[in-house]
Amino acid sequence: MNFCSDFSGHFALHERDAQARRYLSGLLGTQQRKNMERMDAEQEEGDYQSMQQFIADSPWDHTALMAQIGREADGMLGEQRNSALYIDETGFVKKGGASVGVQRQYCGRPGKLENCQVGVFACLGSGERAALTGVRLFLPEAWAGDPQRCQKAKIPPEQREHRTKAQLALELVAEARANGLRFGWIGGDEVYGGNRELTDALDRAGETYLMDVAANYQVCERDPRASAEQAAPGQPRPGRPGNKTRLRHESAQQSVEQLGKKYFEQESRMVVQRESVRGTLRRRVWAKKVWLPAAEGSEARGCMLVVRREEDGS
Repeated sequence: MNFCSDFSGHFALHERDAQARRYLSGLLGTQQRKNMERMDAEQEEGDYQSMQQFIADSPWDHTALMAQIGREADGMLGEQRNSALYIDETGFVKKGGASVGVQRQYCGRPGKLENCQVGVFACLGSGERAALTGVRLFLPEAWAGDPQRCQKAKIPPEQREHRTKAQLALELVAEARANGLRFGWIGGDEVYGGNRELTDALDRAGETYLMDVAANYQVCERDPRASAEQAAPGQPRPGRPGNKTRLRHESAQQSVEQLGKKYFEQESRMVVQRESVRGTLRRRVWAKKVWLPAAEGSEARGCMLVVRREEDGS
């Protein structure tokens, strides 16, 4: 626990440093269920009332602590060839309705709807190493619209606002940049890769990102804006009729699954992914420039579609 001294400045009032140490010791302890009663009982100098006050009532700002953690993580993981900021969410199953933000919603751990809290997290990573650098708790609309419930749960007034997971993710990216974290790209699963609000904002900010999308995600082979201009009334339409038909077809929306079936076998190639304890891991990969169609509040724009086939053929 010697490393706790590096962060004691964030807990230097009313014995919060000691309580922070005890709480962390409890989290690292042998108890399977990590509630305050069990963690307190495991420690010789435990004080349940003090720990409860530290967790529930003690006023301290986690952003300064996370900023320090981020800077230290950046010293080990930042500005490397494959340094990335990963955005992901996770759920925490809860009983009852008192925990902040809890409601019946999708929980990734059991992979189904559960009564849970959901948090959005940012990790700085390089290769197989990663460190948590930012966190936001998702507050559902039902909570934000219930001032009495928020007051009872002691949510600060400035935090009683519903923000989408995409908005929370953007806050985490902006926070990471403001804290000086050095990463070349941003990663995420299809919850974030399929969200145009998020990816459009990252594109406008000049960020590079590589995120999953669902198999039914819609793209175009050709810039739909150029095709629309060629089809505008009164404008000259160069080329033979067959060319016009092909242009209209390529600018039509189709799923990435359809596009993959069309080109993957002929155009994919084998690449080395990484070295592992079982030897060199290779994957078959295909990449193509595609266009995202215009959507509500979003213009059409180009991006690179990358399809990878696992060793099991998926």
